Amino acid sequence: MATPEIEAARRGDALDVEETKRPFAEPTVAHYKPITDEEKGLDKSINRKLDFTVLLVLAIGFILCGIDKTNVGFVATSTFVQDANLDPDDIPNSLSLFSATYVPLQPIMVLLGRRIGPRIWLSCSLLSWGILSMAHAGIKNSGTLIALRLLLGAAESGFTQTAFYYMSTMYPKFSVGFRMGMFSGMYSIAGAFAGLIAYGLLKVESSALHGWQVVFLVEGGFTVFMAVVGWFVFPADISTAWFLNERERAHAVNRMGRDLADGQEEGNAGSRIAELKRDVVDVLKDWKKLLTIVCNITAVVPVTAFTTFLPLIVQAGMGYSGVEATLMSVPPFIVGTVGLIIIVYSSDYFHERSLHTVFGMLLGVIGCAVMAASSDPQLRYGFAHVCLAGVFVGGPLVAVWLSGNTPWKGARSFVLGLNGYANLAGVIAGQLFKTKYRPSYRFPLIVTIIMSVVGMAGFVFIRLMYMYENRKRRREISTWDEDRFEEEQNSTERRGDQRTTWIYGY
Repeated sequence: MATPEIEAARRGDALDVEETKRPFAEPTVAHYKPITDEEKGLDKSINRKLDFTVLLVLAIGFILCGIDKTNVGFVATSTFVQDANLDPDDIPNSLSLFSATYVPLQPIMVLLGRRIGPRIWLSCSLLSWGILSMAHAGIKNSGTLIALRLLLGAAESGFTQTAFYYMSTMYPKFSVGFRMGMFSGMYSIAGAFAGLIAYGLLKVESSALHGWQVVFLVEGGFTVFMAVVGWFVFPADISTAWFLNERERAHAVNRMGRDLADGQEEGNAGSRIAELKRDVVDVLKDWKKLLTIVCNITAVVPVTAFTTFLPLIVQAGMGYSGVEATLMSVPPFIVGTVGLIIIVYSSDYFHERSLHTVFGMLLGVIGCAVMAASSDPQLRYGFAHVCLAGVFVGGPLVAVWLSGNTPWKGARSFVLGLNGYANLAGVIAGQLFKTKYRPSYRFPLIVTIIMSVVGMAGFVFIRLMYMYENRKRRREISTWDEDRFEEEQNSTERRGDQRTTWIYGY
């Protein structure tokens, strides 16, 4: 039950919210900014506690998500294909099969995650896919691999986007970008850890178990353990966070209300079905957000390609062999993590999303171009680092861009769920990086470059459209009087970012 202090914070009584807003004639992107030294101190305390509880467990969960999703690529450098009676192309096909359930279920899973509660949903997701990952140790034929990959895709579906939504309800928008980047950076860490862990576990052979079976059992078992940890650590929402004191909880609720300014959710549409329909229609009518999601597919293609196939690319065309290729795939992922953290920190600092996303994609294009054009193994391996330094940026920045421009929680959860369709990139990557293109993988790399360039152009176009919309809104409201502002504030036809007083971030 919420205390009187938290209820006061929700109403804005803990601070006069009106004093934190600029005049309507000078609208700006709605966001929270601490005013007093006391607020700055509370912010640091709240963020630190959130970082070392919620964010930490989510980050570890996402590492495991990446490991359990891509470990088939690492064990493929061992005797897995022969022992499990598979064909060589079963490995790239398994990535597409995973996406066949993982991608379509994203919006449904995120909406369910919001209704059931992120705490329960995220913990159960970890538990289910951990068990399925362990079951991979029993693969004996292609049919078993297909079934397990389809089920694993369904179990992991919605985890990432629900985590994004969960974080967006706890951190203000220009604090959450860095956190989403740290969270998403765990996918590149997963690539590094997966390589190191697989390198060690593949050497564990016995009369009862092959090394690849040990990989699946150990990695899946740890995911099950983290599911239990998450159940006890995740709070239902920021107002009931067990690790915050009463004063911190009140301020945490208050700052999220101020972060939304005039776009916060008010009232309801009646029944849950009516609310759901309203939120879905609002998102589907917003072509700029839908185009952002389409462009994000192009940003995610190199991520899904390299996190799964980099060990095979290193093995085939960069002068390494066997499990050594698995080990040598680790450094590029470490560079990718560092690049991601730097770029998302800069994005939060400068309150800018689109150009930072384009810059990250540009690094990916440069890296892929050199790998496609060169036959020098050392040069190709070096520019794999350049490529990964930028490609991981798109996922978190697009997610925080969408959530920051979608203040209503129902619409936000749905648009983040739709953003999960960016994982269609997994289907594309799985069909591009076939064994017939070895050792150089030149054709898949060229296609990846073309898709990235198209996506970069799309993000720049969306940025220009938001700039145009903001200028139009500023011109319109510059002539309004107080009654017109009040009418807009109380409008039931326009909600959240649909209101003319809302200014988009880009």
